Parts: sequence; C-alpha cells; structure tokens
Amino acid sequence: MAVAPIGKVPERLWLCTADSNRTRILSRALAKGLDMTVYMGPTMDQDGPVAIIVADDAHSAYIAQAKSNAAPGQRSILVTAGGKQTARADIYLPADIDAGSLANAIAGLSAFRDQQLGMARAKLEGPGAARVIGDAEFQIQTLAEAQELAVFLAGVSPKPCQTAVGLFCIFASAIEHGNLEFTAEEKAQGLAEGKWNQKLAKRMGERLYEGRMVKIRYQRGRRLMSLLIQDDGEGIDAETAEMANPTRGGFRGKLIKLSKALGFGNVNYVGIGNTVEATMVLPEASASAGQPAVAGMR
Repeated sequence: MAVAPIGKVPERLWLCTADSNRTRILSRALAKGLDMTVYMGPTMDQDGPVAIIVADDAHSAYIAQAKSNAAPGQRSILVTAGGKQTARADIYLPADIDAGSLANAIAGLSAFRDQQLGMARAKLEGPGAARVIGDAEFQIQTLAEAQELAVFLAGVSPKPCQTAVGLFCIFASAIEHGNLEFTAEEKAQGLAEGKWNQKLAKRMGERLYEGRMVKIRYQRGRRLMSLLIQDDGEGIDAETAEMANPTRGGFRGKLIKLSKALGFGNVNYVGIGNTVEATMVLPEASASAGQPAVAGMR
C-alpha cells in the first residue's frame, strides 16, 4: 500500500457508487460536513490521497485500487447486497441504506479514523480505558460528543471500527430523531439542500429542545456489552416499531437493521419508544492477558 505523508496534501473521500439520488445527496452533504474533499466516479483522483472510500457492489474492486493512493489510516465502506463475499472492507452496510444513515456511518468511521491517527501520533497502544469499566452512565447532547463516546466505548470490541460506527449511528439517531424530533424525510431534505448542519444547530438552540440530553447506561460483563440509550423525545409505540418491516418502518426500523449489520446481536425499542436496548457478544478474554493500560480517559 502506498501511503501519503500526513499533512502534505488535502485528503479525499472517494464516493465510488452508482449515480443515484442517494449519491448526489451524499456528495453535497459530505462536502460540507467533513474536513475532506469529496469526489465521485470510477476514476481515482490523484490530486490527493484517499482517506475514506465508499463503494457499492458494482465498484467494489476500487476498494483495493484506493490502497495505491492511501492517506494514513485509510478506511473503507462497502454498500452491498451480497455480504462480505464481494470485497474486503472495514465496514459492510446493507444496499438499501438511506442517505441519512449512510452519512452517519461515514461520520462515525471518520471519527474512528481520526482517533486512531491521534493515538498513533501520541504513540499510544490502544483504547484501554473502556476495557476496565464494568458499569457506567453517560450523557451526551451533540453529535461531536456522540462521536467521542462511540469511539471510546468501542475499545472493548474485537472489531472496534465496526462497533464505533454502529454506536455512533445509534447515538446520532437518538439526538436527531429523538431529542430534536426530525423525521427521516426532513433529514433527507436537509442533506439534499446542504443545510443539515444549520438545521441541527438551529433546532438545538430552540427553547423546546435546548436542554434535552441522551442518557446512556453501559454495562459490560465477561461476554456481553449492553447499552440502554434513552432520549428526551416523546417516543413512539415500541411494539409497532418492532413489528414494522425494516425496509418500510421509518428510521427506527432502518436503525435496527443497520445496527445488526454492524455487529449488534440484539437491538430493540422499549418502553414508550424513546429507549433503545442494544447488546453485543464479546469474545472470551485471554487468561494470560494482563489488565490494559488506561489511556485518554477524562
């Protein structure tokens, strides 16, 4: 893999997917939401290294090609109908994922990559702090806080990149659709107009919404990580959400499907529907492994 030096040239996000409304919405949204240049199409731009590549099944071979012009810590997403057989990628997402969910997945992946690069520069070995926490409670309000917490808690997972993306998607949904009460259609429109970040900031400053928080109850046992994520929104009929077809059940059904694709074994809405329960099975700890060092905990 050819890796470009850090900080020498602008980094690129390569959106290598079939031309569609989703692709066009993403290109506008990501150009404004990430500190990267976004370019589309099957021809790799040689003007800058590729930090993140997003490809579909028809363009899956370009994930390997992107490694010839890789930014440090390059990451990849494959949007696929065929599972993991089509190409090797860091993250695999269902082919029917909507633009809003895919934008959140890319943002979560970018946050994980930034954290990994920061640790490399600081010469830290790994995110050990989360591994020594059994029970904890957290509160978040913004997407930046959601990114930070998702990356931190993913340190217990055997696939921290995948888990960080999954956690961020769950936290972001609680903020955007729970606390701020945006519908999936309103988010899609905001992304398409390139005004989603402005809409988020405006509503977060309104009196009705400004004090709302997302509360996370985290528990980790020997083989299971469990999270209870509760927002301050009005909620929904959880039984109806669970019975809905994931492809037609709005953002809640889509979030359940997406979270399971990202490694969570059980994801359910409970209570009045403003609470998500998510669990993940962890690998058996090595008997010879020592206690990890605690690094980066605030």
